[in-house]
Amino acid sequence: MTAVALLLLSPALAGAADPTVGQTVVRKGPAVASDLYAFGGGVDVQADVEGDLVAGGGRVVNARRVQGNLIVAAGSVEIGGAVMRNVRAAGGAVTISGRVGRNVNAGGGTVVVTPEAVIEGRARLVGGEVRMAGTVAKKLYAAGAVVVIGGEVQEDVELVAQEIEVLPTARIKGNLTYWSPRDARISPKAKIQGAITHNLPELPRALARTGAALITVSRLLFVAGLIVTGIALFLLFPGFTRMASQTVGSDPVKSLGLGALLCVTVPVLAILTMFTILGIPLGLILFLAYLASLLVGFLVAAFFLGDVFARAFFPRARHSKLVRVLCLVVALGIMALINQLPYVGGPLMAVAVLIGLGAMSLHIWRHWDDPEGTEEADAVLLGERSRDSLA
Repeated sequence: MTAVALLLLSPALAGAADPTVGQTVVRKGPAVASDLYAFGGGVDVQADVEGDLVAGGGRVVNARRVQGNLIVAAGSVEIGGAVMRNVRAAGGAVTISGRVGRNVNAGGGTVVVTPEAVIEGRARLVGGEVRMAGTVAKKLYAAGAVVVIGGEVQEDVELVAQEIEVLPTARIKGNLTYWSPRDARISPKAKIQGAITHNLPELPRALARTGAALITVSRLLFVAGLIVTGIALFLLFPGFTRMASQTVGSDPVKSLGLGALLCVTVPVLAILTMFTILGIPLGLILFLAYLASLLVGFLVAAFFLGDVFARAFFPRARHSKLVRVLCLVVALGIMALINQLPYVGGPLMAVAVLIGLGAMSLHIWRHWDDPEGTEEADAVLLGERSRDSLA
């Protein structure tokens, strides 16, 4: 992530001029006298670059000399040449096997520094799996689920990982400090001149607690946003919310089937529409309408559940706005709790969204001339109040 941020914020990109873009970009021949910008499904740089090299794509390979900085983001990154200044790389797999004149910041699913690699500055490596077998002239910082050290580091080494292994070929001339819940597997043949310090991950645990608190707060804010959106929908379209909610109870199977059909077909239609340039705005509008309809569908399901509560606990006052709003809030709170149930919470919420989406669509289809359903809602409301008064 550090490498990605540096890539996005790098001022070098601001001066990009005439970048090379294509499905496959291959640069060979004489040296490039200025900065080189190359983007494509595959980028293979086989020429020296006198300035910076900025590249992105599915796979990026650099096997020659780069006089400036190398900034790259790709699914697969292979750096085999010499980079005179800094390397900033991000990708699914990042492999460094050349010489780097200054510092390296690399992040990815796997980050590998091969035995042939020489980094003359410091190195910061972050990934799911980090393997460092080359030479680092200054400090090494590595973090990941698995970190394996088999190369030479001239200064201190700091590691943060679940599993840490120091191979027999490792040579560390400074201190080795690591944070891990387990003891590092350090080969007796590895040479570490400084002190070895094992710290239990107190900071990660504190960060985990903070993250859990942030997640809880974000969930509460999300529920609060749903409540505000639901109240606004009720106040703006009271007839629609009532009749769409009743459609959930009267036609649950049809609502679920139609909701599932729309959930699949609308995104496909939006993608097909965007195949042409003129259709891109329409496709984006369809996507936005689709996302909004999913939200409204969820709220329709919440309105149905709230109306069930109103009929059960407030039979005579169930038509008042205050009772409907209070029952909506209770329903959303219960649905938020159900969503936390393991294994079944997520599927139940998905079913609620599909039923609400289908019920909303059925209601709009049946009342195309009056989607708010004002006339029918008033008639139903009058009939229910008449029955309540007789009771």
